[in-house]
Amino acid sequence: MDWATIEAEAREAFRGRGRFPLRAYSEFMPAQFVGWKPCARGTGGEVATLGACEIDEYEWAHEIAPGLDRIAEHILHELGKLVRGQPHALSRTLLDGSPAWPRELADAAHAGKLADEPLVIAMPLALSRTHDDKGNDRFTLFGTSHDGPEAVLAGLDDAGPGGIDALVRWAGGTRWARLGDGDAVPGATIDGIDTLVTVRPFAELPERVRARYLARTLRLVPSPASLVFAYHPRYRELAKLLPRATQIPLLHLFPRCEDRYAIRIPQSGWLDEGGHARHRVVDRIARTHRWQRVARDAGVPADAFHDRVSTALFSTEPDAIGLYDKPLARNVQIWTEDYRLVLDGPVADREAIARAAREVGAGGRFGYRMYFPPMRAGVRELFWHVPLIARPGERWPGAPLGYLTAERAGAAPVRLAPERLARAGHVAAAALPVQHGRPTASHNARKLLDARALLGEPLTPSFARSLLRLAKTETLDDYLATAIAQARATIGTPDDPGPALVLDRLGDRAVEDQIWRCIADLAEGTFRQKSNSDGIAVNRGKTGGPAAKAAHVHVAERRDLEALGDHLHARYRGLIAAHGVAGAEVVDHVFRWDTDFDLPWMEGWARNRRVASERNIVMRIPGRRRDEAVIMADHYDTAYMEDVYDADRGGDTLRAPAQGADDNHSATTALLLAAEHLLPLARAGRLERDVWLVHLTGEEFPADSLGARALCQGLVEQHLVFTAEDGAPRDVSQVRIAGAFILDMIGHNTHRDLDVFQIAPGEGAAAHRLAWCAQRANQRWNHAAAAWNAAPDRHGKGRAQRMPDGVRPPPPFAHLALHGEVRVEWEPRSALYNTDGQVFSDVGVPVVLFMENYDISRTGYHDTLDTMANIDLDYCAALTAIAIEAVADTACAP
Repeated sequence: MDWATIEAEAREAFRGRGRFPLRAYSEFMPAQFVGWKPCARGTGGEVATLGACEIDEYEWAHEIAPGLDRIAEHILHELGKLVRGQPHALSRTLLDGSPAWPRELADAAHAGKLADEPLVIAMPLALSRTHDDKGNDRFTLFGTSHDGPEAVLAGLDDAGPGGIDALVRWAGGTRWARLGDGDAVPGATIDGIDTLVTVRPFAELPERVRARYLARTLRLVPSPASLVFAYHPRYRELAKLLPRATQIPLLHLFPRCEDRYAIRIPQSGWLDEGGHARHRVVDRIARTHRWQRVARDAGVPADAFHDRVSTALFSTEPDAIGLYDKPLARNVQIWTEDYRLVLDGPVADREAIARAAREVGAGGRFGYRMYFPPMRAGVRELFWHVPLIARPGERWPGAPLGYLTAERAGAAPVRLAPERLARAGHVAAAALPVQHGRPTASHNARKLLDARALLGEPLTPSFARSLLRLAKTETLDDYLATAIAQARATIGTPDDPGPALVLDRLGDRAVEDQIWRCIADLAEGTFRQKSNSDGIAVNRGKTGGPAAKAAHVHVAERRDLEALGDHLHARYRGLIAAHGVAGAEVVDHVFRWDTDFDLPWMEGWARNRRVASERNIVMRIPGRRRDEAVIMADHYDTAYMEDVYDADRGGDTLRAPAQGADDNHSATTALLLAAEHLLPLARAGRLERDVWLVHLTGEEFPADSLGARALCQGLVEQHLVFTAEDGAPRDVSQVRIAGAFILDMIGHNTHRDLDVFQIAPGEGAAAHRLAWCAQRANQRWNHAAAAWNAAPDRHGKGRAQRMPDGVRPPPPFAHLALHGEVRVEWEPRSALYNTDGQVFSDVGVPVVLFMENYDISRTGYHDTLDTMANIDLDYCAALTAIAIEAVADTACAP
């Protein structure tokens, strides 16, 4: 099978209305697409950082190698206790009746006859990459290989370097034989060897082999105890209804692991055990979500809220959902104590989830595992069957890489060969030392090497510096003086960012006043109920506590998004009339808010049961090519405020939307201003392609990137229809998106690291080119700002003052020079994951996020302080201009 076949399969599967549903990531964490993206034109590095069969140097050095070491160490530790007859963590159901641990082995262990067992494990693991809720793509342990224990020997020759002979000698043997399924070993052969290589369970071995092993005159490789995970009879039965259920027994040996620099291990266990000793009871789960104020690579925070698993899986009660949680049933598999399937969440429909909720709610004992779908190449799921061969203190260095399977229900799996990349520069970068718990030095070198390869040319010094995580005072030359040679070789000659397209009209006081008054009007005006779920029936009788009183919060049972959307329509109609651009129009993208769970206490959700009630608002500015478009997008909803909800901040579970001056009316204002400066380019015939100014709805919880998901779903399915103001349809299904610029929170200059903003690209070379374009716009602004600040009206001025409200803008100030940091999608400081931009990247739309220097610890984010008092107008005006310039540049490019 080649990529053309994979693409053809996917096109057939995904094209057409309703064929590519995009659920909220808080309801169903989807699979990661590798090597190919559903909305992309092209394959490989153009659209995807990760290849389907590639294991890069950083994954190997930072995740896989240490992760396999830890997994092997834990397995060997517990098996060691088992064979020594000591208390261990293996469940009775795993051992009782297992052909891999028959009574004669158990009796020998309890009698101390296996205490000197030279343990060697050789088991195939099932690994794949998965998404987590912080946008990380992680190699994840699914369990033992569902291809069976024989998979561990795949790739091992009977002789030759790295083959079974080398394995036997490493394990301490010299003369050996191999015994496969159905094989018979003559007695003379058994007597003439010291090692037998077999993955048959001990109970099915010839009597003479068992006797010699128990007499300690024959070594078995792997040690027979290690096969208990592969021969659990009940999971083999469950696998008839739950594919790959044979992976599960090994998972139960491990606690949940979300540490960034390790192999991810999802939580699994048993519910409602009541102290019964046959199973490992794990009935509480730490709830995590993308809005948590923790670093992306921090793992599960120590103070995370722990909920009952059954509540976390199914409850839609207001207190269970809180501000940021949703039922997790789509990412779980559940079975009964007698191994009858209850729920396979990833493929379940609403009724199946409801039935499972009723059955679990009725009580009993249930096994479960949290299940995050494996990476996909088109419609095929990819598993890496990797041999784990180890003895205490060491993994066998000669172990093969195993193989990949590309699997699709109803079709034969396709076997692929994994490729462990060993590019000299990247190998050197991956080996750089870790400092302060993070491989920052490795990340810096990697970003230069990746960018050079993706862009296909040497990096300009200014772009290279923007990629690096360094102290502000450290120059590129300072870094290169001690960098690895391959990183130094990525740098080209200094660049000229070229002439500005619109910046010369964005640096005067009138524009600054316009920005201020627009944000103030949106934040402090009549639009107050700006969450998609408004009105909230359970708000009745709640006040929000001291923070709500201080901020004069008053909540109504209405939704103002419709009125706000109409206001945006009116603004754009006025601009179209003023500029007289034929073909420009403001349209709606109308759709329904659907979930797998009922949320009737949210009127905004409930109204969608009656009629499709959500809309993205799109201002279409025509270019010469109407079959291509550049997107500039914000979100026009606002978040519920934590300080009037959370009890530990004085709240009383009131759900009240923030004013949203920064998050995200600063960005909405930028789009309105962009229309004023892009329409003249369209009238002059300078736009090569259309520009869509898209006001996305429902980025905040509980809608969770609702508008972005609907738009991207339409792009993938090639069924995207807008509605004009006169009700006429506008079919844009065949328009190709050349790039998307997402703006989210661009008005606050954090004191912790002043004058910095992030340029956060998604995956692939096309997104890197957009980031380079954005960085050039940043350079143009800084050059212009220096010149403007020499003029009499700016000379000697300082920073913009913060004002207590939006009544009047701050007095005149100097233009700020900003430092845009290019933060690629995998690095810890990128906030792409916490925005609509993640959805665009995941489906293959080239995307860049413009965002302030996101400070997870600050006030003024999702609280009563997201007001005009938190807006830094000098910063906001500069970042607005840079974003508009980047969009204009991309839209005008040949």
